Amino acid sequence: MNTIATDPTAATEAALDIESIKQILDGFDPASLLPDLTSVFGIVTTACRIAVLIGPILLLVLGIAYLFFSPKEANYHFGYRCYYGMGSVQAWRYTQRMAGILLGGSGLVLSLVMLFVSGSFGNLTPEAMVWRALWCLVWEAVIALAVNAAICILAAMTFDKKGEFRKKK
Repeated sequence: MNTIATDPTAATEAALDIESIKQILDGFDPASLLPDLTSVFGIVTTACRIAVLIGPILLLVLGIAYLFFSPKEANYHFGYRCYYGMGSVQAWRYTQRMAGILLGGSGLVLSLVMLFVSGSFGNLTPEAMVWRALWCLVWEAVIALAVNAAICILAAMTFDKKGEFRKKK
């Protein structure tokens, strides 16, 4: 039998030549792998500004669409649909007009306010900027829900479920 005597440390010494690894990594800077922080923070600022302005612009566009481009009769495809607004053509048109005025008006006001708020993002730290943008998004959602509730309440106060005007007492 042919037996070869091997030294167990010989293989590991050749595989782990520490000096050659040190020479290779001598000029390497791990921080060079990271992106430039000014560009990352610029992206955060832009993302926060876009996120804050999308909601109000969407409300404004929906308001204009309901005010000027809604169908003349109730349907299940396009238009602001609520229970009391679909009873008659008159109720439908009233609901579309109220939805257009309220959604468009709130979208316009929110757009102006959020332009002012997003203009102040440049003076904040990235963490504070993200928190302020998050609070703006929460308030936009609350205002949008309040406007939707107001439209449904106005339609319910004006029309009955058959779409006829409620009688004044």
